[in-house]
Amino acid sequence: MTFWEEMRAASPILADSILEPTFTFMRAQTDKTRLSIKELGHYLVYRERDVGKALLSALMRFTMDLELTPKEQAAMVPLEHNYSKQISVVNDIWSWEKEVRASQLGHKEGSALCSGVKVLAEATNLDIAATKRLLQAMVEEWNQVHDRLTAEQLAAGCRPAVKLYMKGLEYQMSGNELRSRMTLRYVGREAAASS
Repeated sequence: MTFWEEMRAASPILADSILEPTFTFMRAQTDKTRLSIKELGHYLVYRERDVGKALLSALMRFTMDLELTPKEQAAMVPLEHNYSKQISVVNDIWSWEKEVRASQLGHKEGSALCSGVKVLAEATNLDIAATKRLLQAMVEEWNQVHDRLTAEQLAAGCRPAVKLYMKGLEYQMSGNELRSRMTLRYVGREAAASS
């Protein structure tokens, strides 16, 4: 039995909901748009596909065995857009130095520097350190937006599955931020040890 067959045996609906997001994510990896993005809003829309927002969300629903109704899924769209921005920018802030090195060493298309840090620095004429501070402030705002959107959903009343899904998004956001701050992939051993 293949991996997909095992997933479908466990939950056909949730497993099949992973297919299209997987294809979207894979297409984004070779999207030529990434070579010419100059505006932060456009970049964040691109990153929603590139970071795999729909794929990560579908995988989370599968692993947590959470089936949301179409109405519930529609209600989660603002939270998912916010979540995508937050995790994308956290990744950009902490992976900047690694991405710069990769862009200098790799193939032109595959290692093109595509980062919110670059886009915002060029648009504002700020240096990289200042740009990363601005982006970190945006991350903190997106964390607050998540809390507000979650509170609105809770106040309106929602099923336990929706509550778990919103908490799962929160855990992905905070977990990605913690991992990004500590992983040796992004920071040196000394910096990771002192975090």
